[in-house]
Amino acid sequence: MHVTGPLFPEASCSLVARFLTPAMFDRLSGCKTATGFTLARAIQSGQKNHDSSIGIYAGDAESYTLFREIFDPVITTYHQITGSVRHFKNLEPLDPADLDPDKEFILSSRVRVARNLFAHAFTPHINRQDRQCVERQILDALKNLPAPLKGRYHPMGELDPGQIRDKVPAGRAFAPGDRFQEAAGILTDFPLSRGVYTSKNKKFMVWINEEDHLRIICMEKSGHLCRVFNRLVTALDMLEQYLVFASDPDLGYLNACPTNIGTAMRAGVHIRLPKLEKQPDEMAKLARAHGLQIRGTAGEKTQVTGSVFDISNRRRLGVYETQIIQDLSLGIAALIKKEKNL
Repeated sequence: MHVTGPLFPEASCSLVARFLTPAMFDRLSGCKTATGFTLARAIQSGQKNHDSSIGIYAGDAESYTLFREIFDPVITTYHQITGSVRHFKNLEPLDPADLDPDKEFILSSRVRVARNLFAHAFTPHINRQDRQCVERQILDALKNLPAPLKGRYHPMGELDPGQIRDKVPAGRAFAPGDRFQEAAGILTDFPLSRGVYTSKNKKFMVWINEEDHLRIICMEKSGHLCRVFNRLVTALDMLEQYLVFASDPDLGYLNACPTNIGTAMRAGVHIRLPKLEKQPDEMAKLARAHGLQIRGTAGEKTQVTGSVFDISNRRRLGVYETQIIQDLSLGIAALIKKEKNL
């Protein structure tokens, strides 16, 4: 396929628009992965959304190797990698410690990872039959969870949009994705073969066929971040006995969005910081020093309400899982100390 015009709108600010030249597109446009995914499919979200920050999705694990010429600069730029890219893994339990024993600041702690099943297309490219197969495989594996993690699956396929909205706050459904995901093809056939598995104590859940095949989430209303992480380690140890996850020795766990590769882990706390809210520069400085990301109360691209911030790790590639938890713990401790001293 020979390109005769611009690949992206003039206003595009995405990483793929920065790095994908017409010549590179011509070289790669005729390539297809074993599942039939093409570069044209990979970049269609970035083409339709000029304000996309990344603009490219992977349709399967092979996308990262077949289209390496464009994925590599996007990955190294976003993850701020200098030198060679290498994944590190350490999912060993950590000694529990409460980051906020007096319960003054932290409302909740949360750790989640994204995973995709090996040998299946990812959500931007998966067909209806394979999505059903993925759902069945995951549900079969979840039957083997240890007692503290056992719960119930809440399928979303028969729900209308209003019912889905009603069940989201209780953790029994997830909302459809945004326009970026829609343009990538991730919302095809929504909500068929989607659902949420929730433990009886509501401290463990699995989203099935959201942006990735699995979003495995552990949480609780406390500052016990390490305890939450240890619960996740227990779940992953069990699931990996029954499921094979897509991964790469250099890039780590592979997901639809290249921002989520590597450990594919986001650990964070909801924390109330009314004094630091009035000093955003100081707060940002502390966050940068500890490799943290400050988001709105409900996550990315949301407003801060009640002085409650969602603070989580920025690094996911080239770092151990345990290091993420330790860095986050140190950063949260520094923020609490600063808040107390203001």
